[in-house]
Amino acid sequence: MALVLNTNSYVTIANADSYFDTRIDSSEWENADDDVKEQALVTATQLVDNHHWIGKAVSSSQALAWPRKEAKYYDPRMGQEISIADDAVPSQVKVAVYEQALHLINNEDLLTETTQTFESISIGNISIADSNNDVTRISQKPSVVMKQIRPLIRKGGSGLGSSWWRAN
Repeated sequence: MALVLNTNSYVTIANADSYFDTRIDSSEWENADDDVKEQALVTATQLVDNHHWIGKAVSSSQALAWPRKEAKYYDPRMGQEISIADDAVPSQVKVAVYEQALHLINNEDLLTETTQTFESISIGNISIADSNNDVTRISQKPSVVMKQIRPLIRKGGSGLGSSWWRAN
């Protein structure tokens, strides 16, 4: 299935290209062909979309989690509660999709979840041999993605993103 805005992706290739025009270390994105970019954006949307979001889906038939109604969160930078329009996809979600897509392109086979293998392991004087260099584990969802969407993920039972705050 091709990329369809607001059906299987929150952003288009043109949106992502504009984002990466001003981002450092995005040469892998710029060098990727449109088919790979499209696949990365659709897959990134699936990974980012898989959370318990604040608010409620606008429609039971919508393909993606956003847009949402009654979506409010506290923005510490602004020092106030922010309400997201019922027809909007927050910029944080879009940035998370861009960053997740780049992470997928930069880390081939990220989703295969292959197991790490060692050629030998010793207990006395502790020794591990790994000549095929498969010891590196890369997070499926990088911290830059989670930092973007964390305020929009439901906390507690209210569904409005409220957190318990202690007065003292």
